[in-house]
Amino acid sequence: MTILPLTARFPGTASIPRVELGEWPTPVSAAPKLSQQTGLASLWIKHDDVAARAYGGNKVRKLEFLLAAAQAAGSRSVITFGAYGSNHVLATAVHGARLGFDVHAVVMPQPVTPNLHRNLLADVAAGVTFHLADSFDDALRVAARVRSDLRRAGDEPAVVPFGGTSSLGTLGFVNAAFELADQIEAGVLPEPDVVYVPMGSMGTAIGLAIGFAAEGLRTRVQAVRVVPASLLDPTALSQIVDEAVALLCSADSDFPLLSLSDLGLDVREQFLGEGYAVPTESARRAVALAAEDDITLETTYTGKALGAMLADAEAGELAGKRVLFWDTYNSRPVEQGDAAALPEQLRGIAEI
Repeated sequence: MTILPLTARFPGTASIPRVELGEWPTPVSAAPKLSQQTGLASLWIKHDDVAARAYGGNKVRKLEFLLAAAQAAGSRSVITFGAYGSNHVLATAVHGARLGFDVHAVVMPQPVTPNLHRNLLADVAAGVTFHLADSFDDALRVAARVRSDLRRAGDEPAVVPFGGTSSLGTLGFVNAAFELADQIEAGVLPEPDVVYVPMGSMGTAIGLAIGFAAEGLRTRVQAVRVVPASLLDPTALSQIVDEAVALLCSADSDFPLLSLSDLGLDVREQFLGEGYAVPTESARRAVALAAEDDITLETTYTGKALGAMLADAEAGELAGKRVLFWDTYNSRPVEQGDAAALPEQLRGIAEI
């Protein structure tokens, strides 16, 4: 198994179970057409879109730790959560199936997007068992029933939280920060002044910010909110930081005792638009511009994050700065299943 940069720096973290799902490090490239459009002389793309051959995107890093914990616990099934077209649900389904897990997804309504149809059919191909919920609170109730049913059948299922964000899942992006530091040291790219990422369940941005601080990089994370403010409670943000750092310190006492105030993390509030998965004009424009550099984005997460970067560039706030955009969206092809296998409510959506 590949030795992670995190483990190379802090050997005690090797005691935390991990299963290898991805291909590391993910590449970094320039984006010449985006650079020309934005006037940024130093613009780079970190390609987590190709993090794994089966299915890429940012969730692979989190699932290496979360599914390893499920294996260690002896679980045969996994319960997770998301919107109908959730990339996280699909990533859990694809990689969970690779490891032999039965994946149960508790899913909630969302606006219809161009990727919703594709993701639902890919979930079918990956063997997901769907459980429908009306809201976040209802999803927790439904998951409790599913867990109870699986227990009665003789299994203690593992629960993978929304977006894969927990103290354990966040370690995947703490490691990603050290991975980037190695690429900086190797001369692949200069140390960025800012990194742009979408912020949903918070784990990606928090993990990067923890890793950058622990490594001594001055890079600030621009975390672009793509979910309602009610899902980004500042208390929860601080709690995830504290729990992830506590886990790392318990594994290796040399890991620095960091808190939220130590991190270079800026939450950007003005790019959500009318709501989760509702496209904005800036996101549509960002997706189109990225496509000129053969970068495939979407309007729910990555398009809004890139839209924030474009707005900052146009406002002159990035003049002379070294900028990195972290591509968290899967660009690998996904197998499509039969819509007839979906629950009736989802079947109608998938056939739109």
